[in-house]
Amino acid sequence: MLYRMRTLITKEFIQLFRDRLLAPFVLLGPLAELLMIAWSTSQGIDHLPTAVLDMDLSQASRGLVVAMENAETFDPYYVDSLDQVTDDIDGGRALAAWVIPAGFQAGLEGAGADRPQVQLIVDGSDVASAQTAAESGQGLAASYGGQFSVQALNSTSGAAAPLDMSLRVWFNEELKESNFMIPSELGFIAAAISAMLASMVIARERELGTLEQLVVTPVTPGQLVIGKSVMAVSLGYTLFLLMLGMVVWLFDVPMRGSLPLLMVLAFIYILVELGWGLMISSVARTQMQALLICFMVVMVMIIFSGYAFPVDTMPPFMQTISNIFPLKHWLIIFRGILLKGAGLDVFWREFLAILGLGVVIYSATILLMRRTRLD
Repeated sequence: MLYRMRTLITKEFIQLFRDRLLAPFVLLGPLAELLMIAWSTSQGIDHLPTAVLDMDLSQASRGLVVAMENAETFDPYYVDSLDQVTDDIDGGRALAAWVIPAGFQAGLEGAGADRPQVQLIVDGSDVASAQTAAESGQGLAASYGGQFSVQALNSTSGAAAPLDMSLRVWFNEELKESNFMIPSELGFIAAAISAMLASMVIARERELGTLEQLVVTPVTPGQLVIGKSVMAVSLGYTLFLLMLGMVVWLFDVPMRGSLPLLMVLAFIYILVELGWGLMISSVARTQMQALLICFMVVMVMIIFSGYAFPVDTMPPFMQTISNIFPLKHWLIIFRGILLKGAGLDVFWREFLAILGLGVVIYSATILLMRRTRLD
């Protein structure tokens, strides 16, 4: 039995490295993909082109513009009219605009009848930039207006300063979006590459006409599945380790948990994800069919894993469907180990879910291979 499996595994590696296009793509493609995606998404949204219409032309209004520059979210420049504000936002030259009304400084100092209302206009067609501009603008206005409120209180009655709120952020102290996005990207790329590699191995034998030769040999369906898995899981696991090193050392994502635990769980996860590809490969007639079906499964996996959209915001029925994808459970485990330093006692439910899905997927794959033998 071991001799038959070793021969099958050796054949898979020989076929892979004989392909001068596929072998470099499999080895270098995921690393380049993670590098480009992580580099693109790890940078925060800042220096948004911002039009400023200053109708007060006071020291206070100039101070607000300086505060915008110091916050680094906005990159302000002055305009002369509301029409120019409209034209710049319509034409995409500005993603945000501040309108500072006349009497701004007098209102802040309490000399006016009403407190001034500073207007912030954002371009909602770019949702991510609009949300960042709105959140930063609210904080900037509150902070800048609070300075004048404290000065007024201290100069008139010597009253105490406003309530001091203490904010603490756990696990991602700098609120870096990259600490959330990059581990998700690594998990998704590892799942996609593993599934796509496995989706071709049996379909290739069927397309070349050699599957029938394997079926009539003493190799059992279980041995065939194992033999076809070893090459893909070896490459997938190696790529995962290389990408993990890139994430931790190049993009400074913290590694707070147990590295040996992560390596063991990652091996099991990649093995389970390979099952999707083997199942697809056992029913596909050609490699192109296998890749197209695998691509469709991967796209659905993105939606239901929490990578693109939070699972908690989905309808209850859709949340139930999301549990059939190992990637959803893996992202919880992966982020827990990396960012929180959590152990198996925290995410044992997700680990059992991955194991259960692996048993179901591989059992279905072996049944499909037995049907192929009967056919």
